[in-house]
Amino acid sequence: MSDLVKIDFGLGAAQQEKNLKDYFYRSGSFQSACSEKTYLVLGAKGAGKSAIFKMFQELESEIKIFSSPNLWIHDEPQLRDHWTTLQKIRNSSEITLWRFYIASLIANYCLKQALPNELEKSFKRFLARWGLVREVPTKWQAMRSAPIKIDFAGIQTELSTKSPLEHTEIDYVIYSADKWLDDRGSDLWICLDTLDEVSLNGHSHDDVENLLSNMMRSVAELIRLKRIRIKLFFRTDIYHSLTYVNKDHFSALKLELRWSKEDLAIMLAHRLRVLHPGVIIPLDYPNSIRWIQDVFDWGTKPPISFDDLYELLKDGNGDVLPRDLINFCIQAQKAQENFNIQGIHPPNHGKLISCFALQKALQQTAASKLTDFLQVFQNFKDTYDQLKGGKSRHFTRDELSIALGKKEPLDAKIVIADLVRVGALAIKDKKAVNLSDSFEIPFLYAKALEIGDPDE
Repeated sequence: MSDLVKIDFGLGAAQQEKNLKDYFYRSGSFQSACSEKTYLVLGAKGAGKSAIFKMFQELESEIKIFSSPNLWIHDEPQLRDHWTTLQKIRNSSEITLWRFYIASLIANYCLKQALPNELEKSFKRFLARWGLVREVPTKWQAMRSAPIKIDFAGIQTELSTKSPLEHTEIDYVIYSADKWLDDRGSDLWICLDTLDEVSLNGHSHDDVENLLSNMMRSVAELIRLKRIRIKLFFRTDIYHSLTYVNKDHFSALKLELRWSKEDLAIMLAHRLRVLHPGVIIPLDYPNSIRWIQDVFDWGTKPPISFDDLYELLKDGNGDVLPRDLINFCIQAQKAQENFNIQGIHPPNHGKLISCFALQKALQQTAASKLTDFLQVFQNFKDTYDQLKGGKSRHFTRDELSIALGKKEPLDAKIVIADLVRVGALAIKDKKAVNLSDSFEIPFLYAKALEIGDPDE
């Protein structure tokens, strides 16, 4: 097997990776994500949120906040069944919906633990009464007819199972679980991913924003509890568009994933370890760059170096996403494997991937970047298509307004601000977006849209 074939750059999407643990880089951001002080993990699509979420599961025993006696739940919210139940009792509160969902996670998980007898019965009754058990186990059947005992702050009450469902039952699950956890000296971490994909009826942008804003309102109440802790994974643009009171309370509790050139080089070097069996060295930046230089035969056309590649991969916010770098490497590897079969474009100086393969990979990465962007932000497709074939990727405000087909200043102002927010447009004069008069289409987008000099 050739050295080129030995390299496993991965698949570019954490959810599909089978061997991620083998080459996962425990960066400073990963360490911060593991901290008890981090409740929100923010990042663009492809920034590594799902990779961290997946590594939480695979490295559970090594992460202090998840270690015994603490407990943790990981989930990707599916809310339609919960919403249907609430609709039956004519409750349309999305805040109640999120509390109901979280209570169901807590009840289901705690029932896997050794609970006090009465608490175990209460949680089973809750799940059965609220339709969260599709097939009620035989030993639970009697619970449907047994009265439900609820205790808040020492005040006890009983609910007949024939009585209407009450949101106090949801609160009872949450607060009684918190007390039980405190009695045993444990924290319960609830970690939720793919929040940008939640929906009730369809998947409109406004619906998602409202639903997640109400989730944050619910979470703002739950983080006051002593033992139930929350860790949420958000796309940055969606989180910043949310509207809820006390948003500033989370400022010190959030982590925004940003990747430096050094971290990306080290991340890539972890995937090149297979070329250096038995070599035990710290994978710091200098060693990582040496390994990268041994593989890539940089040419005279972009990308001409790893530093140059890093600059070319930047979006409008100055961020480089791990997914884009990995996709570039995957495409370069495939191109070179094909060249080797054809007997053309051999790399020089004993390296593995030629400059021709790198140039082809850059084009393919640009096309994938634009496709992904337009899939996520479908409302920008017609607007962004207006830029195709332009002479330059640099614009004044007036030039950009014309290029985007926006005649009204207010329309242009809104679209420009939105494109800057999501990283599809860069501000070059370092002014606030509404004051700026110098803009640039990021290199990858410009290359895919065939704007200006392809090597500019």
